[in-house]
Amino acid sequence: MKSALATNLVNTRVHYWPGLVDMLTSMLMFFLLIHFVESNFSSASAQLAIARQKQALFVSVLHQEFAAEIAAGQVADSADLNLLQIRFGDRVLFEPGSYELHPHGAALLRRLRDVFHRVDGQGRGLLYEQIQIEGHTDDLPFRRSVYPRDNWELSIARATAVMRFLTGGARPLEERRMSVNGYAQNRPVSRRRSRNRRIELRIYFSGRLPDAARGAP
Repeated sequence: MKSALATNLVNTRVHYWPGLVDMLTSMLMFFLLIHFVESNFSSASAQLAIARQKQALFVSVLHQEFAAEIAAGQVADSADLNLLQIRFGDRVLFEPGSYELHPHGAALLRRLRDVFHRVDGQGRGLLYEQIQIEGHTDDLPFRRSVYPRDNWELSIARATAVMRFLTGGARPLEERRMSVNGYAQNRPVSRRRSRNRRIELRIYFSGRLPDAARGAP
């Protein structure tokens, strides 16, 4: 009788340690996850704030330099997070059907290149990560036997001409941080064809500090 009772008592004993270990492990993983998220989001927020400061400074200098062209509608810009988009309108850089910069267009791009150098020389670290140059045409058929033969080739050729100019000359921008795209008539922004014929620069500003501010040797 006593043996059966002792056996029964042993079988009904509750083991708390496995459950407690699982709970402690889960809590540890939870706090580690919170620490990871907070650390990464804080870093991302700081980098975005730095990029936005550089963007704001660039926009200020850009508006001073191109005040007349902006007022005339030849140049426009719009900002979003760390991105700044600059648009050169119809006939501002090129003659119709041509991918060779005319003198006025070359002068505008030279001034834009100077804006980059003026802002980049203020010791705030890397100014931008990348510049994407995009060419756009209208939807009117464009066919000929020599290059550029259609709207696709025309849009790419114009974007490439802008890139070549900005990365050439006495004070070039870095070619390795450039990219070129041509979209022909496939990304219209208006029903007016003249507004769709454009060159756009998409500048992605850097969230990196100067090396000295990061404590680099």
